[in-house]
Amino acid sequence: MTNSQDILKLSSLILIPVIVIGVLSWAYLNYRQAENIVNPNRVITFTAEGKVLAKPDVAEVNISVITQNKNAAVVQQENNQRMAKIVDFVRKQGVKEEDIKTIRYDLSPRYDYNWCRTERSSSFAPCPPKIIGYQLTQTIKVKIRDFNKIGEIVGRLSSLGANKVSQIEFKIDDAEKYQNQARIIALQKIRKRAALLSQKAGIRLGRIIEISEGNIYRPVSSKYAPLSAPEVVEEEASAPIETGSEEVRVQLIVKYEIK
Repeated sequence: MTNSQDILKLSSLILIPVIVIGVLSWAYLNYRQAENIVNPNRVITFTAEGKVLAKPDVAEVNISVITQNKNAAVVQQENNQRMAKIVDFVRKQGVKEEDIKTIRYDLSPRYDYNWCRTERSSSFAPCPPKIIGYQLTQTIKVKIRDFNKIGEIVGRLSSLGANKVSQIEFKIDDAEKYQNQARIIALQKIRKRAALLSQKAGIRLGRIIEISEGNIYRPVSSKYAPLSAPEVVEEEASAPIETGSEEVRVQLIVKYEIK
């Protein structure tokens, strides 16, 4: 019986300090967290910007076919045939299926508001609208990834039936990849500054308690020569296209605990 009591007493002597230490540690941790919230002097904030140069890797161009006729069915048939030729040509130039997207298909009536007037008419009131035909505008957005193909593709569109070709826009297809690189650069700058401050000012920094982002500068797409069907240059006359580079910038805000 004595041995059991001795073991129980010994266990109590070991267990009680462990519980006390655990409670004190938990209380201290909560105290430090509360102190950081209440007392901003226990937190130091660093801000840095990361920059990455990126070259546009895709050219976007909108191609439209506009067809008019008195008969709506004829309009659709003619328009679809012309657009099919354009899409087939673009595919043969190496443009993938997922890089060709229809962004507009608009069939609308054409009205005449002057049909009731004569040369002797003195009234300026419009006539009741009268449908005289239909117009179909069909537009596709094409992404060209091989820049050597731009001149050849754009130069043939007019002869295939395109009525309107928008200006070419050069974009970075996956901007997030470059933004992540800029984030890493910004974080490296902050870590160096934190280490320098800790060394020179004798401040002991603890864990990072918050990371947020400030301004994210996404490059604006650059544009090349507004184009329309009558002005489309032929392939032989096309000049080299220089896309240049764009800056991708990300600002990081990091808060450190001061021990």
